[in-house]
Amino acid sequence: MRPSDDERRSRAPLWLPAFLAVVVGIGFARFAYTPLLPLLVERGWVSAAGGAFAGSANLAGYLVGAALAQVLAARPERAALLNGAMLLAAISLGACALPYGAVWLGVFRFTAGVAGGLVMVLGPSTVLAHAPPEAKSRVSGLVFVGVGIGIVVSGALLPALAQAGLAATWIALALVSLVLTAIAWRLWPAAPPAPIGDAPLPRRAPLVMALLVLAYASDGAGFVPHTLFLSDFVARGLGRGEAAGGLAWSIFGVGALVGGPLCGIVAGRIGLGAAFVGALATKAVFVAMPLVATGPVAVAISALVVGALTPGMVALAAGLAATLAHGPAQARLFGTMTIGFAIAQAAGAYGLSALFAQSGSHAVLFAVGAAVLAAGALAGAVATRRLGRT
Repeated sequence: MRPSDDERRSRAPLWLPAFLAVVVGIGFARFAYTPLLPLLVERGWVSAAGGAFAGSANLAGYLVGAALAQVLAARPERAALLNGAMLLAAISLGACALPYGAVWLGVFRFTAGVAGGLVMVLGPSTVLAHAPPEAKSRVSGLVFVGVGIGIVVSGALLPALAQAGLAATWIALALVSLVLTAIAWRLWPAAPPAPIGDAPLPRRAPLVMALLVLAYASDGAGFVPHTLFLSDFVARGLGRGEAAGGLAWSIFGVGALVGGPLCGIVAGRIGLGAAFVGALATKAVFVAMPLVATGPVAVAISALVVGALTPGMVALAAGLAATLAHGPAQARLFGTMTIGFAIAQAAGAYGLSALFAQSGSHAVLFAVGAAVLAAGALAGAVATRRLGRT
């Protein structure tokens, strides 16, 4: 006798479907493109400019997906929406196996971005709504391990897999994504529960929410020096070669793999608000570390900590949103924070790229990133302090 859907859900961990959705929608549909881009250009699938266009299309799709998730947050068909987003991500990965040029690639990178935005906003909020207050930080941390898996797989395995052919690599990603989608398909919580420990937003909500959005947005811009320029800094800026630059990115990925659960553990001990602010401040310090120490050990520590706090910050933000609002309001709050993050990330990427093109200095990039994160920590501290007084 086959188990019912309710039996399947009761046997699976609460966080599992959202974790799988993050692996597919963010880990694969977003981060797999980074190490494949040089090969796409080298093998003549797209020009360098065309590849950059396709990457930008993914970011635009992510913004659209996050905004669309806010509109759909109150819909009762949350499981169907999430399954559809995962399926859309898998289809987009498979479509990238066809070498039809930059426009074709851009369309499906945009589609993958839409799927990622939907998953990022709706997935965590769906499972966190069913978690008791004392478990929210732990559940959130486990969900976002998927980000680290995407970075590790993309950095360590995909370049080797691509030796069998780019088409085969994209198809493999699509097939694995379909398998993970099938596993998650019937594991989503059946219906929103009654609010647990209802926590209405305080009277200072507009100001507090604006400060929280700004704080989380600072992370989107502040980690750009590491996510875009770290490997180049090591390889060319420090003159250590491409292998050393690749190693730095792999260390970043190792940090990303463990960062979500570690941040969840810390938040469970000191509280989500304190952990959120502390993570921003810590990230500022380690983004700035290459300004004062560039030895191999110092660079590795910087990459490891910033890598850990990349999914860690997402986990903390999602958990914090879950403590401030319930149901559709929770998804809309985290959706607003995600949109702010994505806009700041795009602005930071373009702005710092222009700054680097003008100055030729990596140091100024790390300085700007650290300053933005420090400002975000200050905004977050003011917000959490006001929350504590209401």
